[in-house]
Amino acid sequence: MYSMKKIRLFVLALFCLASVQAQKDELQYIKEILKKEKQELVKDYMAFNDAEAAKFWPLYEKFQAEKAVVSKDRIGVIQDYANQFKSLDDAQANNLANRLLDNNLKGAKLDKKWYKRFSKAVSPLKAAQYMQMEQYFQTLIRSEVQEAIPFIGEIERKKG
Repeated sequence: MYSMKKIRLFVLALFCLASVQAQKDELQYIKEILKKEKQELVKDYMAFNDAEAAKFWPLYEKFQAEKAVVSKDRIGVIQDYANQFKSLDDAQANNLANRLLDNNLKGAKLDKKWYKRFSKAVSPLKAAQYMQMEQYFQTLIRSEVQEAIPFIGEIERKKG
């Protein structure tokens, strides 16, 4: 069975990956290791029988590929914010907020689409269990990212 400590270590490693400035090959290598770690956590937690596993894992790979596109877009918004937050104006703030909200919607629609597919493949209960785990990962990652970036105007308030 999985442990919260193992999941937190996985999320911490993901966060470090997002904040480290390394060579492209190194980042790709780290991503592959983390991808395998996450898959092991899911495997341990879900405890699929052979028939369920045969149906679940091909869908999982496709879901993760689509999720990676949404995550990449989100990282782009965060990077743009990091580059602009010291001199953020109304237009930039509006652009960033709308992009982030759009990204949240894309992520939610993607989760709903794939929940339906997982439900048909393994069962609504197993699909809900897996989606709960995915949401847990996302919540931990977003929390770590939020802790690392300042709120709009925070730096100016500290100066004054």
